[in-house]
Amino acid sequence: MQFRVVRSGWKILSHDDVSMFLRDESLIDGSSWAIVASDSSAAFIITPTKAKIATTSSSSVVFAALENGDAATQTNSQPSFTLKQRNPYDVHVYYSGSNQREKAMLLRSKMKQQFPWMRFYEPKDVPIGPHPLPMWEADFASYDNRVFWGEVCDFIKEEHEDLSVLVHPHSFNGDYADHTKNAFWVGDVLELRIQGWKR
Repeated sequence: MQFRVVRSGWKILSHDDVSMFLRDESLIDGSSWAIVASDSSAAFIITPTKAKIATTSSSSVVFAALENGDAATQTNSQPSFTLKQRNPYDVHVYYSGSNQREKAMLLRSKMKQQFPWMRFYEPKDVPIGPHPLPMWEADFASYDNRVFWGEVCDFIKEEHEDLSVLVHPHSFNGDYADHTKNAFWVGDVLELRIQGWKR
């Protein structure tokens, strides 16, 4: 599981602080708290009224304190496949017509501001390769950035409006699987031109 802070105002505490709070829930002191495993595979969530544990490794816990009224919400789990040690994910934002193109360019600007570590490529105003519509493309640039998959997908879900967006990995399953069963779509799922690809 992965969790993200809905509003800002949180801070990371030390591992000693984590151990202390795990021992004594009374120290929560009326605030909302989220404890998330650093490998995003498990989580320990505490709120002012109840606690919930999901197989957390105490050695890899990160402790985030949230202001009153803030919350932690579950995002999509990291997909289960083995990524190649290269750029881990591509993002394709499709558009059709001038209205959608304007929305696509606005989303591009927002993502460039939100995720400055991503690489962005020039828009393609005609269908190209497996892509059935005009689109612009970005990628995660570095293997280390794979940990931001959930954050990027959440942002796209909130901002895509009526656009179709494909986020696909570069895994050892091969290109066909990465554009089908391993693909993550936001909006309408488009039929890619991959019928001749090796399965």
